[in-house]
Amino acid sequence: MSRLFSSAFNQPQLDRRLFCKIASAAALSPGVLMHAQQQARTLLPVNVCGSFGYVDGRGVLAVPARYEAALPFATDWAAVRRNGKWGYIDRGGNETLAPQYDEARNFRYNCSPVRVGSEWHFIRPDGSEAFPQRFELTRSFQNGRARVRVNGKWGFIDPTGALVIPAIYQTVHGYSDEIAPVQMNNKWGFIDKAGKTILPFRYDTVTSFNANVCAVLMDGKWGFIHVNGSVALPALWEKTGEFSETEHLCPVKQDGKWGLIDLDGKLILKPQYDEMDSFDSSYIMVTLNNQLMYLDRTLSPIWKQDMSCSDKTNLRMYKAPA
Repeated sequence: MSRLFSSAFNQPQLDRRLFCKIASAAALSPGVLMHAQQQARTLLPVNVCGSFGYVDGRGVLAVPARYEAALPFATDWAAVRRNGKWGYIDRGGNETLAPQYDEARNFRYNCSPVRVGSEWHFIRPDGSEAFPQRFELTRSFQNGRARVRVNGKWGFIDPTGALVIPAIYQTVHGYSDEIAPVQMNNKWGFIDKAGKTILPFRYDTVTSFNANVCAVLMDGKWGFIHVNGSVALPALWEKTGEFSETEHLCPVKQDGKWGLIDLDGKLILKPQYDEMDSFDSSYIMVTLNNQLMYLDRTLSPIWKQDMSCSDKTNLRMYKAPA
C-alpha cells in the first residue's frame, strides 16, 4: 500500500467470493456498474511529496508521481511537465508526446494550445500543427471557442483557427452555457457565440455561467444572476466558485471558510475548509490545515495528501492560469 494514504483510507483486498457477489450485484444494477466504471476511468492529479501523479476514483495511485507538474485530464490526454518541458500522457500513463513545449494546456476539440518561445499555437494529439496561426496567448477550447490574445486584446477562434470574435476585449473568460464573460473599459458583460452582447458591461467582477447561473460581485459580496440579468441568489458570500453542471453544487466562502450550496442557495456543506475548487469529474478538491483532499459526490474523502514529507516539500497543487 502506498504511503500516500492514512490508515483511515486503507482499502481491504476483496476475496474471490466477495468479488463475485459484487460483480453479480453490479450486473443486476447498471447504475452500480456505471459508477464502478466511472471510478476506474477517473484520473485526478495529486502532489506526492513534491512530485505529481494521478489517482483514480478510488483514491489509488494509478499514474506514478514522476512529474514536476500535471494538469487534469480534460479528454483522453493530460499535459505533464518533466525536466522543465511539457508533454502529454494518456489515461494509461503512457507518454504520447515527449516533453518539448515551454507551456501546454488541455486537448479539447482535437487540439491543444502550446507555447514555444514567446508564441502560442495549437497542435493535434499526434503533435502536428492544427493550423498555422500564432498568438501572444491562448487558452483551451470551450464550447467550440478558444480565447486568443492578438496585439494585447482578446478574441475567440473556432476549431479551424478562424478568428470568429474579433480581438477587442481587455480580457475574457471561456464560453460556458454558450455564453462568455468579456471585459471592456474595466467592466464585464456577456456575449453569445456570435459575439452579440446579451448582458451589458456593468459588472465589476464575474465568473462564468454554469447550470444557467453566474456568480457576480455585488456591493462587495458575491451572488448569482440568471441569463437575463435578474438576481438568482442574493449576494451573501465572501467569494464563490462555479456551479457544476452535474452535481449542481457551488463552493462558497463565509467567515474565511469554504462550503457548498445548491441552486436554491441552500447550504449543503457548512463552511469548514480552507480552500475549495469547483467540482470536476464528480470530484472536488479541498484543503484543510494545509492538507489537500479529494471528496466524491457524497462528500466523502477518497484521497488524502501524505503529510509525512520533508518540511521543505511544496505540497501545493499546480494550477494553470485560468
